[in-house]
Amino acid sequence: MTLLSQVELRRVERQHPQGVSSAVIVDAFKSRRQRFSEATLRKYVQLGLLPTSRRVGSRGRNRGSRGLYPVVVVRLVNEIKRALDRGGTLEEIRRGSVGLSGELVAVERAWAQLWRRFEDAVAHVPAGKQQRAVRKRLSQSRRIIEREVRALDRVAVRLGQLTDRRMT
Repeated sequence: MTLLSQVELRRVERQHPQGVSSAVIVDAFKSRRQRFSEATLRKYVQLGLLPTSRRVGSRGRNRGSRGLYPVVVVRLVNEIKRALDRGGTLEEIRRGSVGLSGELVAVERAWAQLWRRFEDAVAHVPAGKQQRAVRKRLSQSRRIIEREVRALDRVAVRLGQLTDRRMT
């Protein structure tokens, strides 16, 4: 049994840029003869190791919706499985770089949704000096948040190096 290679991970990322269903995630690992199920995926989400899916409606009457995970989830599951193979516990993984990366993905998605809401609200403000001022302040805020998320990502990598070292 081997984990997904970098080539396979990039292929999944290219094929599913808008997100990936739980079935695709499970199939990616089963194709490598890895034990992985939707129940395990849900458990990892509940433990905070992975971000939640978002509901995406299907076109057409009574077609319902389906959950899509950010495609990075496939890479995170691969790293969780690698850490488990090295003897790590789920709690250790949660505190390490993989768990923190999963949380950061969730934060980035929440911020992206919030920016869309703000941009929509600004679009409904009458054009003029006040709208430009609000847009400018929103743009400044976005740059600050993006910079801080990148800084947190660097901290997560460093913490992961410190905690992951104990699992080797």
